[in-house]
Amino acid sequence: MPEPEPPTPAELAAQARAMLREWSGYDPTEAEEAAADAELERRLAEAMNR
Repeated sequence: MPEPEPPTPAELAAQARAMLREWSGYDPTEAEEAAADAELERRLAEAMNR
């Protein structure tokens, strides 16, 4: 019997979001997620330029 395929990064992210939503009630909108992603990218770029 072949082993099941490991979950994709997108599947893992969806599972993590569902667990976070269940645990804390946090359920960001797409706009909030996009803003957080943009801030993370900005901070990473800033750190890389140091």
